Amino acid sequence: MSYVMLVDPRAEVEGSERVLLPAGTALNDAAEALGRLLVLEERLDRILIVVGDVQIGATSSTYLRTVLGMQPTRGSGDEVRAAAPGESTRFSVIAFRCAVCGSHAYAAFYDDRYRPVCQAGEHGPMELR
Repeated sequence: MSYVMLVDPRAEVEGSERVLLPAGTALNDAAEALGRLLVLEERLDRILIVVGDVQIGATSSTYLRTVLGMQPTRGSGDEVRAAAPGESTRFSVIAFRCAVCGSHAYAAFYDDRYRPVCQAGEHGPMELR
């Protein structure tokens, strides 16, 4: 898979929140999961994309919103837009945090055998947030 279009060449890997996607995730599915993450976690600035065991690269929320064609959040009454009812059932974003230092990671799947491990130190597996 080529995930290059999702990577911001100016985004720093250091300090980025990790998003874990299953190995073999299709580009469209990866983009959908990242888009959902941006909607749920508006405070995110930089994201490190990890597919399976492969670190793809970092991206910024601004760059990703542009690539995905996402509009800034609007307030009520700004405009009426029709949308399909309900949410996508293909992906949910799962947040993890380190109980020791509080760093975060995000995943599009949950399997207790593959819980994210804190990258800030040898703090071990992260817990569900």
